[in-house]
Amino acid sequence: MAAARGVVERGRRAASGMARPAHTARAAALTLLTALAGLSAGEPARADLSDDAARVARMWSLSGARVARLPSLFIEHGRTRLVAITPPPAGTSGAAGTSGAAGTSGAAGAAGAAGAVGAAGAAGTPSAAGAKADECLTAAFLAPRIVEFTLETSPLAGDVSVLEGLVERLRGRDPDEERRVHSVGGAAVITRCGPAREELGRVAVEVLSPRGAFDVVVASSSGPPERIEAILPERAFGPVAPRGDPGRPAEPGPLDARVARAARRARTEGALRVVPTDMSSSVVGTGQFSVKLAEGCHRIDLMAEVPSATVRRATDLDAEAREAGTGRLLDRDRSDAPDGRLDFCLGEPGVVEVPFLGAAGPVKVVLSDAQWPLPPFVPGHFGARARGNLAAALHRRHAPAPRAQPIAEAVGAQGDTLVPVQVEPGRCYFAAAGLVRGELRALRLSVELGDHAGRDDAGDGSEGAGVAFCSELEESAALRVGARGNSPVWVLAVWPMD
Repeated sequence: MAAARGVVERGRRAASGMARPAHTARAAALTLLTALAGLSAGEPARADLSDDAARVARMWSLSGARVARLPSLFIEHGRTRLVAITPPPAGTSGAAGTSGAAGTSGAAGAAGAAGAVGAAGAAGTPSAAGAKADECLTAAFLAPRIVEFTLETSPLAGDVSVLEGLVERLRGRDPDEERRVHSVGGAAVITRCGPAREELGRVAVEVLSPRGAFDVVVASSSGPPERIEAILPERAFGPVAPRGDPGRPAEPGPLDARVARAARRARTEGALRVVPTDMSSSVVGTGQFSVKLAEGCHRIDLMAEVPSATVRRATDLDAEAREAGTGRLLDRDRSDAPDGRLDFCLGEPGVVEVPFLGAAGPVKVVLSDAQWPLPPFVPGHFGARARGNLAAALHRRHAPAPRAQPIAEAVGAQGDTLVPVQVEPGRCYFAAAGLVRGELRALRLSVELGDHAGRDDAGDGSEGAGVAFCSELEESAALRVGARGNSPVWVLAVWPMD
């Protein structure tokens, strides 16, 4: 308002100034009219996540439902969050139950949200005071439109027996999939009426995107509330085709043939030796190898025997490689392939633990370790961990082994760091960045050379990134290292390549 009064005063002075030109007076009058029109139009509408949740809560409350909003959530990929849901308390109007909705006071909205949050501490089922036996309970989860997630409710008691669920999984079907609700346009809604409201006691949220923020609106009504697509038409994407049933996974074949094939592939790619180790998995298809490995780059292939029984679980090995003692993750395999594969490099000999799951019961599991030597000119004065990470960057990019010492080395920490490097025109180079200590969440190495640019991001579980580049006429290259994590310290090395 103070800014508007200033505009009005300037307009008055412009209108009363007889010595000013006519076009100046007209411009001041136009500015005054524009300011007044802006004041009468009100605050511009916003379309953020909180506004969408407030719009849903307002429309549901206008239809007579009791509405409450839970505190916002932030969930990372791979971390399932359990959210407790209870009906809004009896006597709560729809407007009072929405925190931040139009026409509500902050205290009333906070009270409604607190009533909904109280579900987190409830040990029972969503039978709040005043909830009728035939009422419907609805939970709407709203996220940005690019976020993909699923909701899953707990089954009713006696709905699916343990034996029936096991038989369905052995046949390649997942009975839990029927209870999952997939988001569309960043929104997913679950409604349960009557006794089925018990299913909403706990709702599991799993984010398929890298991460997502959520607003949750809870409503209790005499029937299903208005659909989200009608309230938020910008989130409607039209009909969604059913996912269908891809059938059972392909059978991997005999175990001995797969072990021999993995050994031939490794030797063809230049592995010095391939050493197999076997063990028997548990009755649920899990186990752990503990192997002592020499320094160098390793490829571990995990393969499980396929039982001859007609009814059996599908073979899909998932595994991790961790450094014994420290527990540092070297690599992880979460693919849908029957066999598991782990690639990493060690700067010194050590013991590596390889836990796995996904075998079809108590069967024979083979760990095949293929080893490549470390490149000779990878610096070791930064420690064994940095040496292994720099070698892993070379190995992952299938770069030839350097034939000379690095022309440049640098050490950095958290954040983005620019490292200029002098280069020779007409020559190619390979730059690698590797973690020395700390914990890494993201590592990116990029290069800018004239009109050309390239970059590499360390993958899941990887602590090294590498990029190759060639100079035509340029005499300098700009290398940038971006590191994010818990006190990461990295080293950069640049080698000339023949």
